[in-house]
Amino acid sequence: MPHISSKKLHKDYLQKIYGHFMSKLEGASKKGTAVSFFEDFLTPTEKIMFAKRFAVVYLLSKNLPSSYIAEVLLMSPATIYRMSLNKNIGKYLHAIRSLKLSDEMTWDLFEKIIRMGLPPKVGRGRWKFLYTK
Repeated sequence: MPHISSKKLHKDYLQKIYGHFMSKLEGASKKGTAVSFFEDFLTPTEKIMFAKRFAVVYLLSKNLPSSYIAEVLLMSPATIYRMSLNKNIGKYLHAIRSLKLSDEMTWDLFEKIIRMGLPPKVGRGRWKFLYTK
């Protein structure tokens, strides 16, 4: 879990810094350099956290069960339920709208991730687990 300093920054300064950060992020995305922008700023742990949150919001927008999402993404059910409640009260609307624009490609990626390690749907290998001792 990332560490947040116990020393609080003044609220006005925090808002200014956050606003400046978001404007630079928006500029980077328009120039097509957002990937390298995030590579410079995010730790591996933060990248995993953002990717999983992105996946949770996407899968919740597809109305998949929270228990299934928790199992597939190896996250606690409490985290998924909390995010589900947030989605139900109207949070993540902008994220869901932007996800629907690139829906097909995103769903293909998540389907591959979800199916990793599962037995094939059809063919000789689907009952293999029954015959192993």
